[in-house]
Amino acid sequence: MLVLFLAACSSMSEVTPVAKNQYTVSYNAGMKAATWVEIKNQARERARQYCEAQGRKFARPEITSNHATGLMPKKAVVTFYCDEKPQPPAEKN
Repeated sequence: MLVLFLAACSSMSEVTPVAKNQYTVSYNAGMKAATWVEIKNQARERARQYCEAQGRKFARPEITSNHATGLMPKKAVVTFYCDEKPQPPAEKN
């Protein structure tokens, strides 16, 4: 019974650097009933939050999944960049 309960839990990975300003994060829905859109959006939102916390802009996401069906755990992985935010134009005096 405990094993089934633990398998139903969802989990978000830590954001991991891949290259300069490029990162990856994954979301595993476990046995939780969720659509692929919801699962991918969870991972994408975590990536966006990470970039915002760095004072940067979430950019160029590549989203993959394990294409699980039925009762298999669904997992989405987002590889993304945190780019510099564009500077506002300077005011003219």
